[in-house]
Amino acid sequence: MRAPAPRLAGARGDLARLFLRLHDARGDGRLPVSPRVLRAGGPLVKKPDCATGECAPQGDAKSRRQAALAAEKQAKAPKKEKSESHVDRDAFDEPKCFDILLNYACQAKCLFCSQDFEWRKDKNLMPYRQAAETLYKAFQNGYRRMGFTGGEPTLRKDLPQLIALARKVGYGYVRIQTNGIRMADFAYTKMLADAGLTFVKFSIHGHDAATHDKLTMIPGSFDACLKAIENLKKLKVGIGVNIVLNQDNYRFLPEFYELFLLKLHLSNFVIIAPLYEGNMELHVPEMGVRLSDVAPYVRKAFEVFTKINFPKPPLLLHFTPCVLPGYEQQMLGWSAFNTMVVSPQGKQRDLDETAMDHTVKPEACAKCVYNDRCIGFDASYARHFGTAEVVALTAVPTRYDAGTRRASHEGRSVLTDNETCVVEVLKEKNGLTTEQFLSLAEKFPICKDCKDENAVINAAETLIKMGWVSRKFQKGKYLWSLDESKIPQPARA
Repeated sequence: MRAPAPRLAGARGDLARLFLRLHDARGDGRLPVSPRVLRAGGPLVKKPDCATGECAPQGDAKSRRQAALAAEKQAKAPKKEKSESHVDRDAFDEPKCFDILLNYACQAKCLFCSQDFEWRKDKNLMPYRQAAETLYKAFQNGYRRMGFTGGEPTLRKDLPQLIALARKVGYGYVRIQTNGIRMADFAYTKMLADAGLTFVKFSIHGHDAATHDKLTMIPGSFDACLKAIENLKKLKVGIGVNIVLNQDNYRFLPEFYELFLLKLHLSNFVIIAPLYEGNMELHVPEMGVRLSDVAPYVRKAFEVFTKINFPKPPLLLHFTPCVLPGYEQQMLGWSAFNTMVVSPQGKQRDLDETAMDHTVKPEACAKCVYNDRCIGFDASYARHFGTAEVVALTAVPTRYDAGTRRASHEGRSVLTDNETCVVEVLKEKNGLTTEQFLSLAEKFPICKDCKDENAVINAAETLIKMGWVSRKFQKGKYLWSLDESKIPQPARA
């Protein structure tokens, strides 16, 4: 089966070739996400006809795009008031992201993988020079965050060179999506970090070795991930974890976060409902799950975050408000992805323009308060499970944490990524001026995803309230210091 071919976008090939002549790329050694909420209505989604005839088209691609742009404009407008029950995350501009799928090859054999295993047999990987030209053109077109994914990008021998080139071109943030197996080797992980890697997003699908190893069909893969996490912490590289839900793991979501949040002190998570495409479509009976069955365990998982007052619970991908009312603020797809993805064949796909091309809405959605904003169910899910779970919401639901939210610094021992950045900088040297602090932060990979200098300072202010950081005004300057005795140590991976 041939891999899908996303739409091709134009690029400045002459500039890229000039750049590559001037810089010998091979000689150089280094996609939760704070979504931007779309608040306006409009015919956002063109729905394909369902086999059952219960889904109806709702607007063409042009009207969807116009509505999305209008929504973004409205999102940036001053708000007259906020309701705790609304999706009320402040809108702001995110840096543009560019993801390159370097290959389809992968050591893991996950039955729920949305890629077709036949693609792996094709030696269809992007040549180094094409990848180099692509990332340079993307930078010229305004992208500032680079992601390398697959398949499994660590199977590429030239991954360190690509990371180094991305940093030299100007990307401050360089991420890979990985199964973590190769990164159990500290020397290899350090090579990637030295090349300029700033963030690693793991695909981990179980709360223990028995579950994860069964799903990947690779004995020892769970322990490899834990060792990789330990290696990255030593190297001060940012870490995130995705979990794709299936019949073997969804009941253990609370235990999953008890390990990765409470014990290992990770803080960047995405819960993904599977796509029923590729290999997964062949294994629906043993792997597929209804969203309504998953929902109670997602709620229990969020309680793990609420109990410790952690301000950044998991993001949710391929979920809808009718399945999890009150969790809209965490749902990806309600926001601008701001991401371009390019396949190993070089075909480009804008996630904001295509995210709604493969979703469906039953007629019941017309009565829902979110009808103009919700993009609907994934079409591949609807093919296998139908849309009987749809219950039109007649009013905006109350937020899942309404009435329980506290100030972000109260009763908390796990840090956000920005707060971890502050701690790691001040561990290096105490008594820093603000200028010295921000300058030193530039040297730490984990600090590369901070939105701006204000984000770092705001994180430091929170740590002051927590009693972990102090700030003194001396000789016309603020001096920042860390009280390491206040900081709880995470368990070893």
